Amino acid sequence: MRFAITLALFLVVAGTAGAATVVGTPGDDRLVGTPRADTISGREGRDTLAGAAGSDFLDGGPGRDLLDGGAGNDRIAAQYDGSRDTVRCGSGLDVVNADLLDAVAADCELVGRRLSRDPYTNPDSQHETEVEPDSLTVGPTTVATFQVGRRFDGGAANIGFAVSRDDGRTWRSGLLPGLTLASRPAGPHERASDPVVAYDASSGTWLIAVLADVGPMTRLTVSRSADGVSWSDPVVAVEGISSNEVAFDKNWIACDNSPSSPFRGRCYLAYTDTERGDALGVVTSTDGGLTWAPPVLVPVTDAVGVFPVIQPTGELVVPFLWNGRRIGASVSTDGAASFGPPVEVADIQVRTVRGLRFFALPSADVDPTGRVWVTWHDCRFSSGCASNSVVVSTSTDGRDWTAPSAVTSGRNAMLPAIGIHPRTGQVAIAYHVVRPGGGIDVERVESRVGASGWEPPRRLSAQTMRPEWLPDTTSGRMLADYISVHYSGARPLVVWVLASKPVGASLRQAIYATRG
Repeated sequence: MRFAITLALFLVVAGTAGAATVVGTPGDDRLVGTPRADTISGREGRDTLAGAAGSDFLDGGPGRDLLDGGAGNDRIAAQYDGSRDTVRCGSGLDVVNADLLDAVAADCELVGRRLSRDPYTNPDSQHETEVEPDSLTVGPTTVATFQVGRRFDGGAANIGFAVSRDDGRTWRSGLLPGLTLASRPAGPHERASDPVVAYDASSGTWLIAVLADVGPMTRLTVSRSADGVSWSDPVVAVEGISSNEVAFDKNWIACDNSPSSPFRGRCYLAYTDTERGDALGVVTSTDGGLTWAPPVLVPVTDAVGVFPVIQPTGELVVPFLWNGRRIGASVSTDGAASFGPPVEVADIQVRTVRGLRFFALPSADVDPTGRVWVTWHDCRFSSGCASNSVVVSTSTDGRDWTAPSAVTSGRNAMLPAIGIHPRTGQVAIAYHVVRPGGGIDVERVESRVGASGWEPPRRLSAQTMRPEWLPDTTSGRMLADYISVHYSGARPLVVWVLASKPVGASLRQAIYATRG
């Protein structure tokens, strides 16, 4: 114990000319920072990490730790060790990533909680990994869904879920039953992917739509729940035989809950049909996802990433990535019985990042006036297309769209998700940032009602992620093909992916939720 304290103090003194790097020992340490912006890292044991007046980064490491940020805008990582840590933040704007059982003080402003953990050990998946979350908030209840046990060649061992009934303060999580071979009880499918959540207010039913396959058969399945905790075995919404890899791709689900819509109670499941030239298909349900009508095709091919949204008077607008070079949209005014011709929202210009999987897929939402907002990442606002910005375009009818405008600048921002408060019209966008050195962070921006422009970005990830901490895929290292943000009360609730430093050969990637 004496050696640990002495070592810590020596490291601090050695760094007093600038920011210090303070590293503990395998024992129980007390690690104290300087008035600079320090990095303070515990190891094994019960450590006490104390920042000072600077903007510090505190990393607790394994063990039951006390992390006290002190004054300054601190970043505190208490996540993924299974121990009950205690976190205090002090003054400043602080970011905390913590486990559900950690005790986090009320003076910590942005707290991201880990919702789940990959429990599987099957050899065809990379463990521990959770990727690609979607979520939906209705009143105080949020349901999230995500892949668990990501495979290199596509899909995952199973689909997980998490539910909060108190505006994101506490959570319960689990795994969908009857879906894959890893489910309990087991289902027929070898793997599952692309989970998306919706809520049908007419029947009071939560829905999770999933792409699942067994042999050459690809299915879009829908699991149903009255409370977000107990889920039915999945029903098959549509299925097809694949001549290549999968017959369908990138499904998305939404339900019409508007009192002013003639199609209230109708749910829409849209997807790419790879067997028909990457056409877009839509199937509908009017009984809370129990049965589904035959598919109707949108008159477009070479399309992916369809994102259906519903205007208050029932018009269904489906933005999508078109030909890999533009964002398109199509509109149905008759409850998906037919669709109008596709229109161009905007051409896209994208700066890719070698080795990382970040497709330029759109995200969309509708504000209280019925205006549709679409966001994606685009490098048109960067000299020489050197880096991407989050951009938005809007439309009152899904046919005529505004020119794209930049939401972010000065950072390589990718894969945004948009959420709009259903009453106030506040807009929040969450996205990833790829740093010049290759590290990845997650940020959020917000535009408040009555204010012009966007507020400064707020970082959600306490520790910058390294690409090698992520599972690998045929398209590069993966955090997500989408993340999610919705308003819970007056505050945005972001569901996102955080990868912590691996332990040996085991990854430490999981789903987190940050409200604030």
